[in-house]
Amino acid sequence: MAEDISFLSHFLTEEIYLIQDDVAAVSAQPVKTEEVDTLEEKRPQTEPAPIVQEAEPIYIKPLPTEGNNLKHCLIFFEDVQPQLKAEKKAFLLKILSSVKRGLDDVLLVNVKEASPEQIEAVLNEFNHRHVLIFNSKKLDGYTESPVYEVKEDRKKFFMKADDLGEIESTVALKKALWAGLQKMFL
Repeated sequence: MAEDISFLSHFLTEEIYLIQDDVAAVSAQPVKTEEVDTLEEKRPQTEPAPIVQEAEPIYIKPLPTEGNNLKHCLIFFEDVQPQLKAEKKAFLLKILSSVKRGLDDVLLVNVKEASPEQIEAVLNEFNHRHVLIFNSKKLDGYTESPVYEVKEDRKKFFMKADDLGEIESTVALKKALWAGLQKMFL
C-alpha cells in the first residue's frame, strides 16, 4: 500500500530531489537517470576542508626552586649556582623569620638563566600573594617600582631589593628592606 505524501507540499516549498537509493524507501516508482544527473549538476561543488594540524604542546624547562610556598610568597634571585648560597640563604632566613616566614613558607626561584616565558610560567603556576625580587632586572616588566617600594596589583604585593650580600653588609639597606617588609607582610 502506497502512503499518501501529498500533504508535504504544504510544509515544504522548495524542490526535493531523491537519490536512487532513497527512492526505493519512499516509493516504488523508478527515478529517471536524467533526474539524478540534474541533481548532481545542482549540487554545489565544494573544495575539501583544509587539514588543520593540532598545535604541538610547548614545554617550558622548570627553573631551579627551593621551598614549598605554603604562605604564597615567591622570592626571585640570580645566582650562578642553582640554589642560593649558604651564607645568603642564612641571612634570608633571618629576614623571613622577622615576618614569620620560613623556607617552607616561600618558594626561592633562581632566574639567572630564565626566559620571560619561564618566569611567566612560575608566576602563573604557583599561587602567590607576595613577590620579593633580589637583584634581578628580569622581572622589571612585572613591577616598575623603585627598590624597596612595595607595589600592590590585584591584592598581590611586589617589592624589588638589592643583592642579599649588599643588604647584609649595609645598615641603610637593611632598614629599607625592613620598612618594605613591614608594608608587605604586617
